[in-house]
Amino acid sequence: MSLPECVLCDVKISKDNDTREHLIPNAIGGRKKVRGFICNDCNNQSGDDWESELAKQLNPLSLFFGISRERGNVPSQMFQTTGGEQLKLNAEGSMDIPKPEYTETPIESGVQININARSMSEAKQMLKGVQRKYPQANLDDLLSNAQEKSSYCPDMLKFNLSFGGQNPGRSIVKSALALAVEAGINTKSCEHAQDYLRNEESEACFGYYYEHDLLLNRPEGIPLHCISIKAFPDTKQLLGYVEFFGVQRMIICLSSSYEGPEITSTYAINPITGEELNITTDLALSESDIKASYNYEKIPAGSVEAAFSKVIPVGMAASVEKEKNRVLDKAIQHAFANCGAKEGELLLPEHVDKLTGLVMEKLEPFILHQFSSKRRR
Repeated sequence: MSLPECVLCDVKISKDNDTREHLIPNAIGGRKKVRGFICNDCNNQSGDDWESELAKQLNPLSLFFGISRERGNVPSQMFQTTGGEQLKLNAEGSMDIPKPEYTETPIESGVQININARSMSEAKQMLKGVQRKYPQANLDDLLSNAQEKSSYCPDMLKFNLSFGGQNPGRSIVKSALALAVEAGINTKSCEHAQDYLRNEESEACFGYYYEHDLLLNRPEGIPLHCISIKAFPDTKQLLGYVEFFGVQRMIICLSSSYEGPEITSTYAINPITGEELNITTDLALSESDIKASYNYEKIPAGSVEAAFSKVIPVGMAASVEKEKNRVLDKAIQHAFANCGAKEGELLLPEHVDKLTGLVMEKLEPFILHQFSSKRRR
């Protein structure tokens, strides 16, 4: 049996250089993989050049929806709030200031020091610096008086999203081509896709499509990822469709000289849970439809905003739920560590009373923030 060739360099793929290529990049929550598609060297190179740039473009949405990745965590990212403040959003939903803040205010009895740190350990390091500056200060007293308090930004985060570009575009086309190969289509039958992936000067073979929904059974409110291909022997078209987070929607012409059987294949996933979805698509588009999408003519006014409106509430609800669980877990840990009962001991009534107060102490900022948010809405 002849060995398959790498889609990018034609080297024969063997067990020594084969890779498990993600149909949808792991960086945005992909799970399913294919073999016999790309060699290890080309996979590493395209990952560094193409997938990394696509993931960077989509990172705000990965953070917002709280996707689950098979490997690694979504990178934290700095955002500006509507009030002009800079905050870093982390994968688990928490937010940090860009750097610790230190202020001194002269008072009658000396100096009042205020520290705004990202963690208690960082605050303790800063307090050691205070002792070096003020040797008369007692570090133990400073540490015992240090209080950890959480606060929530009253403003919204600004998400500046941009789609497109040659490198992210090649990642998108590669995903569609990988699904075609997994469905049994030879890469040589995908001349437009191969040419675009191999030659930097080649014209892009994809465009944005929002004129009507190409998913026939779109599940309500899921910011899904979807890849679909359909081979049309009558028109010799081999078309692909790629959608990310329910909002970035692209049609791809892999070939316009296809000579093979009619083939349909679709892979879709909920990136929040990792659950595979059963999706049906309709890719029966004309050649003029394809060309119009290349020229950005298939994006009716308000269509992108409408796509976002279907999934944004899901992200908002998921963010609140994640933060609630994070805060509750932290509050319970804090309460048990400070209620006076040792590990393994039976809880006495006085411990239980103290537990309630300690839990509420940590939950109060979250509860007040939720009330405030609801009033603003």
